[in-house]
Amino acid sequence: MAVSAYVLIRCRGATEGKVAEVIRHKPHVKRVDTVFGDYDIIAYLEFEELPSSFSVAELNHIVTEEIRKVEGVSSTSTHIVTTKYAERE
Repeated sequence: MAVSAYVLIRCRGATEGKVAEVIRHKPHVKRVDTVFGDYDIIAYLEFEELPSSFSVAELNHIVTEEIRKVEGVSSTSTHIVTTKYAERE
């Protein structure tokens, strides 16, 4: 079963462009967008063909070790997708 999540990212200063460029190359990151609002970046992560042993702890590890440690990131908020709806054509 596939798992996906949105990670909302706050950046220090005007670093969102540099942070987005680094994050878009991280494992499982399928899309990165800079946005206006309470957060500076929204990243979409997708884990396909998961082993039966996958746990939220692995997602936590990716967020804390691969995303939060990027220079310029001040905080994150992770939202696991519960239901996917088809994209409009």
